[in-house]
Amino acid sequence: MAKIRTLCVIDDDLIYQFAVKLTIKNLDIAENVIAFSNGELAKDYIMSHLEEESNLPDLILLDINMPVMDGWDFLNWFSKNKKADQKKIPVFMVSSSIDWRDIEKAKSYSEVVDYVSKPLTDGSFVEIMEKMSSEKAF
Repeated sequence: MAKIRTLCVIDDDLIYQFAVKLTIKNLDIAENVIAFSNGELAKDYIMSHLEEESNLPDLILLDINMPVMDGWDFLNWFSKNKKADQKKIPVFMVSSSIDWRDIEKAKSYSEVVDYVSKPLTDGSFVEIMEKMSSEKAF
């Protein structure tokens, strides 16, 4: 399984963030994990690092329901503000919602590789990394 440099978690649940960081460390699938409690904080980080592509995440795990800027608002911003020559950053929507409308909406964004239901397990992370490898996304 390939190892990525930086994985970004955008989720307002701090316990979930901790669990994801621990799982990623145990599975050794990323060198760094950065976490943000809402899309606005992630957007600010990405905007401040556009000139330093190596500091941009290689993968984003994005929750839907968050305060300030939710997952949909972040995706709308993200899909409209990328440059043609910018590093491709794949997104996995990660949510406890099993509403088929959320799943279809997520898949309508070209940046979204897949929709994954919470809670994430070791197996979920293995599947995400296998999808990333098969898509040659990084």
